[in-house]
Amino acid sequence: MKSIFKATLAVVVVMLVWATVSMASDPFPIILASAEFTPLTPKKEAQVCPQKDEIDTNRIRLAQKWEEEEKARKAREKGKVIQGTMPDPFQPVNRGFFWVNDKLYFNALKPLARVYGFILPEDVRIGVRHAILNLHAPVRFANSLLQFKLEKAGIVLCRFAINSTVGLGGLLDPASQMGLKRVDEDFGQTLGVYGVKEVAYIDWPILGTSCVRDSLGTVFDTLIDPIYYLVNGWVYAGIFALDKINETSLTLGTYESLIESAIDPYIAVRNAYYQYRRELIQK
Repeated sequence: MKSIFKATLAVVVVMLVWATVSMASDPFPIILASAEFTPLTPKKEAQVCPQKDEIDTNRIRLAQKWEEEEKARKAREKGKVIQGTMPDPFQPVNRGFFWVNDKLYFNALKPLARVYGFILPEDVRIGVRHAILNLHAPVRFANSLLQFKLEKAGIVLCRFAINSTVGLGGLLDPASQMGLKRVDEDFGQTLGVYGVKEVAYIDWPILGTSCVRDSLGTVFDTLIDPIYYLVNGWVYAGIFALDKINETSLTLGTYESLIESAIDPYIAVRNAYYQYRRELIQK
C-alpha cells in the first residue's frame, strides 16, 4: 500500500510540475483549450471598428440631410411653398366673361398680334415693351417706397434715369446690362405685402384676369401715374391697347399651351394667375 501511495503521490507531483511549467509559457492554456475562439475576419473587424473613411462618409450624409431639412424649414417659414387657390364666389359670371375673353383672344387679339408681329421685327417690339415699362416707372418707384423696399426703389430710379437717357427714352435697356434688373411692383402687391387677401377672383371683360384687391390696386396705380395726367384719356387707353397687342405678339403660344393641357381651362387660368401674383408678393 505504501508503495502504491508513493507512486500515486509521485504522479501527482509530476503533473503539478508540468502544469506549472505550462502556465509559465502560456498564461491562459485552460481558457484557450476549453472556449471556442474564432479570430475576427477583416469584414467583422470592420463592422466592430469602422474605418475613418466610413465615419467621415456618415458624417457628410448626416450634414447633408440636416442642411436639406433646414432649407425646407426656412422655405416654409418664408412661405415659398404656395398652396391653396383663390376664392371664386362669382364663378358663374366669371366663366361667362372667360368665354368672352377666350373668343376675343382667338378671333381678334391673336390675329391682330400676328399682323403686328409680321410688320414689326421682334427687336422693335421688345423696344416698345421697354419704352412702355419705362413710362410707368414712377408707379413702381412709389410702390417700392410704400413697401419700404428702399433698395428696389433705388434700382427703379436708376433704371429710369439710365434708360430714359442712354436708352433713348426707354427703347433700349442698358440698365439691365449694368446689373440693374427690372423691378415689378404695383399697388396690388403693396396691399398683399400688408396682408390684404385677394377677396375674390374676377375675370374682367377685355381687361382679363384679376381679383378684388388687384382691381383696386390698378385704379390706385392709374391715379398716381404721371402719364395719366400728361395725356388725355384716349391716348392713355391707346398706350394700354398698344401694350396689350405688343405683349401678345411676344408671347404667342403661352395661353394656348396653358388651356390645351388643362382639363378645365378656366380653373387653369385662375390658378396660374393666383400662383403668379403670390410669387410676386413674396419676392
